[in-house]
Amino acid sequence: MPKIMPLTPEHLPLILKIETASHAFPWSDKVLASNFGARYFNFILVKDEQIVGYYFANQVAGEASLLNITVAPEQQGKGYGKQLINHLIQQCQQQELFQLWLEVRESNHGAYHLYLNTGFNEVDRRVNYYPAAKGREDAIMMCYIV
Repeated sequence: MPKIMPLTPEHLPLILKIETASHAFPWSDKVLASNFGARYFNFILVKDEQIVGYYFANQVAGEASLLNITVAPEQQGKGYGKQLINHLIQQCQQQELFQLWLEVRESNHGAYHLYLNTGFNEVDRRVNYYPAAKGREDAIMMCYIV
C-alpha cells in the first residue's frame, strides 16, 4: 500500500530523476531546492520503498498553490496522482486554507481531467505561458474551494 510522507531536501536527488524523466521542461535541482521553508508543504508518495510521485505546494494569505505534482512515467495511470491531489486537499483543510490554485499545461489532458474530476474549476488562461516543443502553450488556471 502506498504511503505519503513529507518530502525533505534529502529526497531531492531521487525527485530530480523523476522530474527529468517526466517533463520536457523539468525544474532544475536549484529550483527544486528553493521550494522549502515555512510556507511550503511538500510530500512524496512511496510504494515498495520507492518514490513514485510527489508534490510541492505553498500557502500565502489563506490560499494554497500547487507548484509541481509529478508521478514517475512508469507509475502513471495507477491512481497515484489522484492520491496526491486528495492528500493536498486534506492538507489545505487541516491548515484551514480556503482556496487551492494550480495551473496546468493545455496539452496535459490527463492532469486537466483529473483536476476537473476532483472538483477544480477552470478560472482563466495564461496565454503562451509555457515553453513547448513548437513555440509556447497556454496555462489553464484552476481553483478548488476548500
